[in-house]
Amino acid sequence: MLKISAPGKCILLGEHAVVYGHPALAVSIDLRLQVTISKQKSNLKYHILDGKLMKPENNPHIFSAINDIWGSNSDMLNINISSEIPASSGLGSSAALSVAITTGLLTSKEEEISLEKISSIAHKLEADAQGGLASPMDTSTSTHGGCILLANEKLGKSWLYSRNFKNKSWEIHSFELHDNIKNVSLVIGHTGIQGSTSKIVRGVSDRLKSNPQLIEDINAIKALTKMGVDAVKKGDVDALGAIMNLNHTHLQNIGVSCNELDNLVGVARKSAIGAKLTGAGGGGCIIALSRNPTQTARDIELAGGRSYICKFGVEGVKIEDNY
Repeated sequence: MLKISAPGKCILLGEHAVVYGHPALAVSIDLRLQVTISKQKSNLKYHILDGKLMKPENNPHIFSAINDIWGSNSDMLNINISSEIPASSGLGSSAALSVAITTGLLTSKEEEISLEKISSIAHKLEADAQGGLASPMDTSTSTHGGCILLANEKLGKSWLYSRNFKNKSWEIHSFELHDNIKNVSLVIGHTGIQGSTSKIVRGVSDRLKSNPQLIEDINAIKALTKMGVDAVKKGDVDALGAIMNLNHTHLQNIGVSCNELDNLVGVARKSAIGAKLTGAGGGGCIIALSRNPTQTARDIELAGGRSYICKFGVEGVKIEDNY
């Protein structure tokens, strides 16, 4: 039996500006998804997922992965999935699944594996499941772990590789977090509200057309992301917290926050260095950089959110067992 795990992710800086070609910064978090894979010992003609016959319409990522990697004429598989990552929360649950199942199937076929190959295949699985709209941010972060910078140009020595998909291109960068950053925690506050990423992105586009001055907020987010990269590299925790606070203000200005997110950000800041929404907005989660994560998490819970205390910049996809 083969057991693989892959981490979730959160966007630290750069939401929505990345849609307009600017950099975005994401980090892996120590909420992980686990996949176990074994060959069936029975003569069933169907793959088994979590004890039930696998149905393509319910499991598009896994079904596509099996077709693309495993092949229709290969042995039937028994697959089980467990996850610490809350689904539909903007924390990369779907990407972690694509990364883990890709790694497991490639390993089971004894194919040569590289992180770039895993990331590329997982990105295709995500894009296919989302109608071709997925960026490589989530899958790259879950694959490599650490800190991933997505941009439309190569930025210094941290560049890893280019990704091209359906007439779109991205430059993927990776770097380690400074020890000072590793010594604080990221507290996630989940509003319990699910927002539609595509709808929220379209809303920003519409507001920019009707109010062109909002492009100044997009440009400010771009500048803050670059400042945030420098803070992460230098280990300047307080600067990073201040940048997160400013980033949230600009996200409010372009209309992607909501009362629930703003409420959790406000209560988290009482004990945290900085806090902001993460992801598309309209619901989902906030993140708070904190030296006192227990207090920050308690404040979030008392305000009606679900809290998770995470280390971030953790290891990417890995094989836990293979026997």
